[in-house]
Amino acid sequence: MAATARCKIRRHIRLAVIGAVVFTALAVGTVGASATTPMGASAAGLTRLGVGSTLSLIPSVRPGAGPRSPMPGFLLDRGRYTTFDPPETGVRLFPAGINNRGQITGEYLGPGNESGFLRDRRGKVTKVDLSGATATEVVKINDRGVITGAYSRTVPFLSDPNGMAHGFLLDRGKVTRIDVPGAVQTEAAGINDRRQVVGVFTDAGDTSHGFLWNKGRFTTIDVPGAAYTEPIDVNDRGQIVGIYGEGPGTGPIHGFLWDKGRYTTIDVPGVPITIPFGINDHGQIVGSTLTDAATLAGARGFLLRNGVDGPVTPISFPGAPRTLATGINDRGQIVGAYENPNTAPSP
Repeated sequence: MAATARCKIRRHIRLAVIGAVVFTALAVGTVGASATTPMGASAAGLTRLGVGSTLSLIPSVRPGAGPRSPMPGFLLDRGRYTTFDPPETGVRLFPAGINNRGQITGEYLGPGNESGFLRDRRGKVTKVDLSGATATEVVKINDRGVITGAYSRTVPFLSDPNGMAHGFLLDRGKVTRIDVPGAVQTEAAGINDRRQVVGVFTDAGDTSHGFLWNKGRFTTIDVPGAAYTEPIDVNDRGQIVGIYGEGPGTGPIHGFLWDKGRYTTIDVPGVPITIPFGINDHGQIVGSTLTDAATLAGARGFLLRNGVDGPVTPISFPGAPRTLATGINDRGQIVGAYENPNTAPSP
């Protein structure tokens, strides 16, 4: 982590995806105490970005072709893995979310190109770029097809991980900008069918806080005693999962569940980093464990089928040295990415 956690854990993982061989219970408490603020209180609170989004359709890799990229995506459905590759060479896909319609969202990372993607259940990939943005980061999608993420108008995120970010919603071509009032930068991550959004913002003191955006109003989410908090997903019951750290850039990274004002820590035994990436409406949680977020060392997926009460079910693509599990829907379908053991490692 950066010294102040301003370089978010998901961004660390994105950097590892594009540049490495393969590819980022507490006591009872309430949601952090910042006052809710009407969206309209900020001049940049609700706007259109440019003239709209750019959605470019890209043919999917032909059926039956074996994985050729260093880090293919996967869909895990009732114990069966289906893999999918980027439709272009020299590109990395980082799947991040899946809805009940089987649509998969994530990041489309290539040399000098930072875009999002939407993959339909038939395998067609649509590249997502916001008009006027130098980088577009797509994270989750709800059952109505509304997409969340972040964008930058200054520098690409990969060349400058601390580039100024703005959160957004993309709904049938209409872009709604999400900026926490007074924040240096804002990133939207998870969304549910009630259009509640969670994410992370950086304040003027360079500290990361979580937020919940509900009907245009913000509520800050800070795990009590944590140095930084980063929510990643929210379900229709309002349960939120994410991560927090006890020190700025030091020590272990813990997962958390926020449910009706109560924080519960999520730590898979024996590893220093636990990242819950997704939660469905049944309270099932999927995520990944790591020993190093910057290199994805020791990456393994996990499923908490019964919620935080466990047990932990490992998710490991057969034969793959490393696996990341990043999203789950109400049907129990899980998406993620894995290290392809059949590709030659880069230096």
